[in-house]
Amino acid sequence: MRQILAMATAAVTLAAAVLAGGPSQAAPPDGTARPVGDRSARPAPAAPDPGHDTGQYAPQRAKPYQPVTPDRQTKRPKASPPDFGPHEKIVRAYHRGQLSLDDTVRYGMMSVDSPGSVPARLRPTGAVKNPATYLKYLSMLSANATPAASRAVTPTLTAPAPARATGYDDCAAEDYEYLDVNYKCRASAGEFLILYNVAGGGQPGIPPVFNPNGRPEAVQHMLNSLSIAVGEYREMGYPLPVRTDKPYVLVYGVNKLLGQPIHAPFVLPLGLNQQPTILVPTSESRWDYMPRHELFHVMQYQYWDRSGIVQDWFWDFVGGKEFGSMNWWMEATAEWATHQTYARTGGFSPLGEDDLYARNVADVLAKPGQALNSWGGLGTGPQYGAFLLPAYLTERTDGAFVRHTWESVRDHDHLPIEAIRNAVEGYGMNFKHILLGYHIANYRLARANNAPLPTPPGSWDLYGYQDSDATLWRSNLYGHTPTDDDGLGDARPARKKHTVAAGTHTEYQDILRKGGAVYHDFWAKAQSGDPSCGYCSTLLVDTTKDPNRSSAIIIWSPKGSPGSLAEYPTIQTVKYPDAGGLITVSNFAYPMVATLVTTWTELDVHSQDAAESPKTFTTYMETTLPIKERQCSLRAPNVTSLHLNAAPEATFNNYAASTPDGWTGGDSTYSVKLPDGRIIWLFSDTWLGPLNANGTRPTTAPLVNNTFVVQNGNNLTTYHGGTAGAPRPIMGPTSTTTWFWIGDGHLSGGRLQAVYQEYLKFGPGSWDFRFNRNVVADFDLGNLRTPVRVRDLPSASGVAWGSALLPASRSGDGYTYIYGVDDSPTHKQMRIARVQGDDLGSGTWQYYTPWGWSFREQNARNTLTGIANEYSVTPWNGQYLLLSQDSTEAFSGQIMAYTSCSPFGPFTNRTPVYRMPEPGPYGSYWNGNIIAYNAHVHASLSSGNTFVASYNVNSMDTRVSPEGDHYRDPGIYRPRFFRFTLG
Repeated sequence: MRQILAMATAAVTLAAAVLAGGPSQAAPPDGTARPVGDRSARPAPAAPDPGHDTGQYAPQRAKPYQPVTPDRQTKRPKASPPDFGPHEKIVRAYHRGQLSLDDTVRYGMMSVDSPGSVPARLRPTGAVKNPATYLKYLSMLSANATPAASRAVTPTLTAPAPARATGYDDCAAEDYEYLDVNYKCRASAGEFLILYNVAGGGQPGIPPVFNPNGRPEAVQHMLNSLSIAVGEYREMGYPLPVRTDKPYVLVYGVNKLLGQPIHAPFVLPLGLNQQPTILVPTSESRWDYMPRHELFHVMQYQYWDRSGIVQDWFWDFVGGKEFGSMNWWMEATAEWATHQTYARTGGFSPLGEDDLYARNVADVLAKPGQALNSWGGLGTGPQYGAFLLPAYLTERTDGAFVRHTWESVRDHDHLPIEAIRNAVEGYGMNFKHILLGYHIANYRLARANNAPLPTPPGSWDLYGYQDSDATLWRSNLYGHTPTDDDGLGDARPARKKHTVAAGTHTEYQDILRKGGAVYHDFWAKAQSGDPSCGYCSTLLVDTTKDPNRSSAIIIWSPKGSPGSLAEYPTIQTVKYPDAGGLITVSNFAYPMVATLVTTWTELDVHSQDAAESPKTFTTYMETTLPIKERQCSLRAPNVTSLHLNAAPEATFNNYAASTPDGWTGGDSTYSVKLPDGRIIWLFSDTWLGPLNANGTRPTTAPLVNNTFVVQNGNNLTTYHGGTAGAPRPIMGPTSTTTWFWIGDGHLSGGRLQAVYQEYLKFGPGSWDFRFNRNVVADFDLGNLRTPVRVRDLPSASGVAWGSALLPASRSGDGYTYIYGVDDSPTHKQMRIARVQGDDLGSGTWQYYTPWGWSFREQNARNTLTGIANEYSVTPWNGQYLLLSQDSTEAFSGQIMAYTSCSPFGPFTNRTPVYRMPEPGPYGSYWNGNIIAYNAHVHASLSSGNTFVASYNVNSMDTRVSPEGDHYRDPGIYRPRFFRFTLG
């Protein structure tokens, strides 16, 4: 039943008598009886959780870096033994315990250098899978092998003798064999040594183009590049020990391993001179770029476990599932670092290779929905275009950000995603904000422009790059269909383009991987919208509540557009979701483009898992037109006369006193007049007879959740489900924990159509129930005991619709208006919807918003504050009269009236009509348990300026005994009727 206010704080427990089984404090399993109480007699709903960042994002300014110790150290499982395919025998034997560590290293290197010398039982029988990784694994094993065995992988190589004054003679020293290749030349400069051969006579090698000093130009370029890079990396704070006695070695000429071709350079973690070694195939010709990139990998290995490279630790990262996860950040930061070596030296690029680091940027921006840490395999894939992320994060913090991530790898056994989060926290920043800003910056590829006042300075710093190479990144997007310019003004990340007319509504489904993003460009259609505002509409984008979704809309216009709107990539303004996930763009009109940026902020530390865990995100978009309010001579209601105990109050009282099994009390008290003049009264919780001879109620009296009473003159007939001996509600429960209370009703297609709200009990307490859903039931007028059909109504917003109905036959515009309530203990608020025609089940619902009629229930907004759970809206002399109990005051007995020119408001002229005398300790019953609630007008009994209204009275006395209020005085729980006239 329905009370005036939520009574969760009441120190009482509702109880009810049930069927012949006797009194009970809880609802029976079949739901035939419920506590006597209003549908709002429940705790106030919790404030909605926006589910993601809402409102104006705070400016993200990095604080001075402070290392953050994780709450718990990562304990990752050991990786499975490596699998190099069925033809590999040596490592397989080692992991079966059939071969020692030393012999594994020794025979493994023999299989690389001279396979024929390997014992037959261990000799590969075919191609070994991933030969570069196989060599890295042997390198890792050698760290724990004896010096004699490890020399096979990590031999010592000294620099050549000093050059002659007249020039270099790199090939004067004795030949050196390494990885089954005989190298005739070695060039040295400072801490670096290059092993190589000069191409000629069918032998691959360095091109035979020499400087005047006798050294091949390519070799000199590589030495110069290494010298520049190591200086810059050290100045940036990266460690690389100075070891002139054992130089770092680059081997140029590693074209095959285990008989299989090598196509790209890689770094052996432990190689020549017992330190990382760069191995390069002769297909490589990027003499300036490549050494800088590979040298940063040498830097990265300095962070791999401070105690040195050990077998289990190394394999977890290099050979196990986590290899791609680590390699993603290795390549991303190596490309970023390579760019820094050029930028920090004034762009000096002797071979014009300073732009090669950005060659793969389209692999990231052409597929923005892929995982943030997406990995494409060794030597290729989006990890090479992912330099954008370290570039962005460095600009948001400082030049040490990338280094801090590698320190986190070293100090906390982190994978890159964990390390990035840890470093962001060290700067006191919110990674969800950072991630959204990153994707917006990628769409702009330009410097952040200032936000207009009063937006705080720096609010938009997140949304751009300071790096002047952003123009290079954009230029690399041209020629790719998903990223080419489509009219906004430049190439940019792949996006979905929509030309949007006013009155459009649609839903989009986007599949994202973790950390990925999607871009929707909404282009306002010319000459579409309200002419009075320049053909404008309001764009509503519902991003839905999700704890791992962040969204924003960027407003701009295409380059060369007319008007004063900022042109891409300059931002006009940024719009963020409200607490319910709705983004509102007012004055949406040509040539405006509103770009929705949505990112999945949940991340996975493993690249493979992130790529294999797609999620569908739903986005609803519509454009609404301004609501045209009706014009009228609006006047305030003025009560000129009021009469109590109006008909049919006495009719109900007389019927209750005499019926053997019919209605003896109920609430809700809606009414629908039938074409033949009869009236159907719609009740929620209903007591059934008979009463005792002395007028009291027996404690075994039945109570059902909903009934009809048909009035024909002064005769009443009760309709319920079940039988007279075992009555049930007309709208029975769908489970043992649910029941239906009734809302308003009307006639549709010659049938009675009634709204019901289903409630769900979720705990043992009397107030442990909540609204579940709305339905509408159709009844043939000749059979009111069983609905012809029951259909679901909109219920996604948690609003109980059907507090009142204004049928199309009386609304004046062909719409049926459905009123609801956004419930709370006090200050309840009105919601309004409508359908064309009179069928609530098949009509398309539209919902009132400040911006226009929306087709999405979640977009509906509250209107009038102070409404009750039940009320009425009735036409009155060219305007509309709203009657409701006042909920702005707890336990209020005041009934208020409002007027409006339109059935959807605004309702103004708030006027007292009548104060219900019954409730409270000083009410007419002198009983603190008595409450009164839910007043509404009955249009079927009203005409002209005279209205008949009812309200409900109830008691919170829960005693199931002859002394309980509901048993000693059945007249309490009945509607009161009064008649009033407005002047």
